[in-house]
Amino acid sequence: MTKKTLMLFDGHNLFIRSFSGLMRHGLSAPDGTTTWGAFGAFNVVASLVRKYSPTHMMIAFDQGRSAKRLAIDPEYKANRHKKRADKPASPMDQAFANDFKPQFELFLELCRKSGIPYLRIENVEADDIIATAALNFAPVFDQVVIVSADHDLHQLIRPNIIVVKPSISYRDIEEERYTVASLKEQWGVEPRRLSEIWSLMGDKGDNVKGIPGIGPKKATKLIAEHGNLDAVLSLDDPRIKENREMVKKAKRLTELMIDDSLPFPPLGNLQFNPVSPGSNLKMVNDLVNLYDQLGFRQIKDH
Repeated sequence: MTKKTLMLFDGHNLFIRSFSGLMRHGLSAPDGTTTWGAFGAFNVVASLVRKYSPTHMMIAFDQGRSAKRLAIDPEYKANRHKKRADKPASPMDQAFANDFKPQFELFLELCRKSGIPYLRIENVEADDIIATAALNFAPVFDQVVIVSADHDLHQLIRPNIIVVKPSISYRDIEEERYTVASLKEQWGVEPRRLSEIWSLMGDKGDNVKGIPGIGPKKATKLIAEHGNLDAVLSLDDPRIKENREMVKKAKRLTELMIDDSLPFPPLGNLQFNPVSPGSNLKMVNDLVNLYDQLGFRQIKDH
């Protein structure tokens, strides 16, 4: 019996890492179109698909900041959008301004023409799409593989859900694998408790405030010793008592769970039917022509 594997890619995370990481190589198409970000991201997808042979897959993309989290805290991720007006534009800034959007659209085109399902929902983050898919569909799969460098997704790890952090390269792709065992060794708690740790210590990257003076070691120790966040919040500790409501808000901001409000496609739509030599001739020719136009010989030859 064929084992069923669902692969879920964090599209924006993958593309941004590829765009930033491969910029120095300056890859471009024969006509001069810059391609390094699209190539790097699509190369990761192609390489890991070959390795894990998914029966179902989806690439999830952010489309704006999370409306539900902004309703909880209008300052959520606000730190990422503040720029110093007096700071001169760097080559990285210029590349993001000129090349990011065209290359991102090129990555989407590669996905479409390759038969790879992807999903974007307005004002919803990829993390929430991935969480809904992984937790909803895990019971019907032998394995769910989440591909991302975002540590927030580690809280979704279960006995049959793993997270893979891929390398960014224009050659072979290596990856770090995170499992229940490796996360328990790292943190000393079940992966599902990670959002409770982050609720106590805060998350500077997402502009989520935690309890002053409580860092990762102290937060982890509190959860490990008392079992869960509710037990910690019931402690007769002045520092915790003063910040209970803030911690509860942080929990709502950091926790990933099934979101039944998302207009989610049925599982059948996620079946992976890639364009291959046996596919519709026009689809095959369109994809081959796109590879040739972009100079993606390495991906084409595989």
